[in-house]
Amino acid sequence: MPPFLVEKLSDEFGQYTLILTCAVCGYERVTTPKMLGRLCGWDARLDDVASRLRCSKCGKKKCTAKAVPLRKPRRYSSLPS
Repeated sequence: MPPFLVEKLSDEFGQYTLILTCAVCGYERVTTPKMLGRLCGWDARLDDVASRLRCSKCGKKKCTAKAVPLRKPRRYSSLPS
């Protein structure tokens, strides 16, 4: 399996989850790249997008973004039942 590396919003075809964390107050928010892709464009780099974001709790512009692969639901089987 190739390593999971996301540099742009369009990497991995947008099939991942973003965890946005405020460096000041530590507030975390989980979102999808679909929402940010509509605002910033799919070719935007993840670091550039994170630098534009503002924390909804403290209002500071010190956010970091981390991409996490999607997980399959429990008892998921790709075989027909």
